[in-house]
Amino acid sequence: MKSRFVENLRIVATVVGAGLYFAGERYFFAAPSHWWFSGAGFGFLVAGIALAVKSLLGAKALGHTRELPSWRLAICWQSQILGASALYLIYVKILGTRPLPDTFATKALLASWILMGAFGFFMGVGIEWAQMHNGRGELAEPQRVRLTARSALKVGMLFVIIGSLNYIAIKKNVTWDLSYLKTTRPSEATRKVLGELTQDVSVALFFPQGNEVLSQVNLYFGGIGASSNRLKVNTFDVEINPLSAEQFKVNRNGFVVLKSGTNIERFDLGLTMATAKKGLKNIDMEFQKALLAATQKRKVLYFTRGHGEFTWSGPDEGLGLKSIKVIEKYLRSLNYSIKFFGVSEGSTKEVPADADAVIIAGGDVPFLSEESAVLQRYVEGGGKLLVLLDVDVPLGTTLSPDVRDASNDPLVKWLSNIGLTFEPRMLANMTNHYSGTKSAADVWFLYTTVFTSHESVQILARNDQKGAAILTLKSGYFTTKQDVPGWAVNDTVRSLSDSFVDENRNFKMDEGKETRGPRVLGAVAEQKADPASTPKTDPKLDGKATDASALRGRVVAFADASIISDPLVQNQGNLVYFIDSLKWLVGGSAASGVPVSEEDVRIRHTSKEDAAWFYGTILLVPGLVLVLGAVATRRARRSRTGGAV
Repeated sequence: MKSRFVENLRIVATVVGAGLYFAGERYFFAAPSHWWFSGAGFGFLVAGIALAVKSLLGAKALGHTRELPSWRLAICWQSQILGASALYLIYVKILGTRPLPDTFATKALLASWILMGAFGFFMGVGIEWAQMHNGRGELAEPQRVRLTARSALKVGMLFVIIGSLNYIAIKKNVTWDLSYLKTTRPSEATRKVLGELTQDVSVALFFPQGNEVLSQVNLYFGGIGASSNRLKVNTFDVEINPLSAEQFKVNRNGFVVLKSGTNIERFDLGLTMATAKKGLKNIDMEFQKALLAATQKRKVLYFTRGHGEFTWSGPDEGLGLKSIKVIEKYLRSLNYSIKFFGVSEGSTKEVPADADAVIIAGGDVPFLSEESAVLQRYVEGGGKLLVLLDVDVPLGTTLSPDVRDASNDPLVKWLSNIGLTFEPRMLANMTNHYSGTKSAADVWFLYTTVFTSHESVQILARNDQKGAAILTLKSGYFTTKQDVPGWAVNDTVRSLSDSFVDENRNFKMDEGKETRGPRVLGAVAEQKADPASTPKTDPKLDGKATDASALRGRVVAFADASIISDPLVQNQGNLVYFIDSLKWLVGGSAASGVPVSEEDVRIRHTSKEDAAWFYGTILLVPGLVLVLGAVATRRARRSRTGGAV
C-alpha cells in the first residue's frame, strides 16, 4: 500500500511540476510571479524524480529485482521532462530579446528541448500505462514495460516528424493540397485543333504578377509550346495594362481571354486557388471550347424525333436511360448548334439547308417512308448521317421479346441496301462484361477494345492497349457488305471474340444453339468518288474550293444507341467514339478526341475485376495478416526464449 502511495505521489508531483512550469513560462513570463511559478515547477519535478529513486531503492532493498528495470525507465522519462525544462531556460537566456533563433546554438537548443520534452512525454504515457497493470515483486513484467515504452517512443517520433514537416512547410510557404491533384495539361484533341489553325489567335492572361493561380495557368499554356505558331500568349494586369484590358474587354483580373479577328471569347478562373480549383481541373475543356468558338463557324446538327429517340428535352425521371443531356451540353460546348428534326420541322419534305449532319439517336418506332426517302436523298446528295440503332424495348417491358421490327423500317432497309444490315438481336458475354446491376442481366452490359484502323476510330485504336473501351448495354450488331455498288463500307468497332447472340434472352450461352464470335458493332459507309460529277466547290462554303470527299455522302452506324446515354457516355471511350465519328462526318477542325480533366470519375469494374477484389479482400488480405502475425509471434517467442536462457 505504501509503495502504491509513493508511486501515485510521484506522478502527481511530476504533472503538477510540469503544469506550474508551463504556466510560469507561458502566462506569467513578464509578471513578478514568473520565477515563483517556474521555481515551484522545478521543485515538483525534482521531487517526482526523488520519489522514483526512492521506489527503486526500496525495491532493491527488498530483493525485487524484476521491478528495477521499470523504475529505471520511470526515472528516465521524468529526467527527460526536467532536462527539457532546463534546456528551455538556457535557450531563453541565450536568445535574449531576439524574436527568432538566428544562430546555430540557439537553433540547436530549440530543437533539443522540444525533442527531449516530446520524447519524454510519450515515453512517460506508455511507461505509466504499463506500470498501472504491472505486477509487484516476482510478478513484475519488465519486458511489458520496456516494449510499451518503445512503442510509445515510436509514436512520439512520428508526431515529431509530422510537426517538423509542417513547420518547414509553413516557413517555406509550401502547401500540399492532396484533394486537388494537378492542373490539366493540353490534350491531344486541343493540340490537333491548334495545329489546324488558319488564323492568328491571341491569348491574354489577366493576372497580377506572382499570383498563385497564374503559376498554374502558365503550366498549362507553357505545355502548348510549339503546337501552333499562330497562337500568341501574353500576361497582363488590369491595373498596370488598362489599354490591353480595354482591348480584350475585361474589367478585372482572373480572366483568360481569346481573340481572333473581331471574335472574343473568355472564361473566368478567379484569383485564389480556392475559387480556381475546378476551373484549373477543366482548363483544357474551357480553352478548347473558347478556341473553337473564336475561330470556327458554328456547325448545325439536327437530331431526329418522333420515333422514341433519346433526347435531352424533358425531366430526367421520365427519360431514364434515354437521356442524352450530357452529350447535348458537351456538343454546345464545342460550338455546335443543335436542333430537332421531326415531322413538324419538315422531316417528310427535306433536310434543312444549314444542316451539317443529321443524327438518329435510337428509337423504337419505324420511320415513315417519306422520312426515309428524305434522308436517303440527303445522304446521296452529299449529306452526313449518324445512326445509332437500338434493340432495347419500351420501358416497363424489359424482358419482352418484342423489339423494333427492322424488316419493316424503311430507314433500316435503306441502310441494308448500302451494305449495313442491322441485326436487332441481343449480344451477351458470360465473362467479359461490366458489373452494373449485380444481376444476371449484366451479361448484356458489354465492353470492347477491338477497333479497326479507320480514321473515325483512330484515337481509340491507338489507345486500346491503355484501356480505352466502349461500353454497350443491350446491343445488336451489323452484318456488312464490301461490294455494294457506289459505296465503300468499313467496319470500325467489333465485339470481343467470346461474345454471343443471346437468342432467347436467358442470360446464358446455350451450347449447340448459340455460338461465340466477334460481331460488328460500328461501321461506316461512304459514297465512292465520281470525278465526272463531283463539283470543285461547296455551296455551303460560299464557293470556296474544298476536298472532294467532303461533298460525298457519309454514314456512321452503331448498333446500340445507349452508348451516348447519360450513364454510359461518362465512360471516356464512348465520348471519344461519338466525337471522332462526328468529326469524320462533318470535317473541319472539330476536336479529335476529347479534352482531358483532372476531376474524379466513378470507378467501374468488370465482373473479373469484381471477383479479384472480392477474393482479395476476404482471402488474400486476411491471409497476409495471419502470416505476418505468425512470423511476428514466432520471433517474439524466440526472443523471450533467448532472454530466459
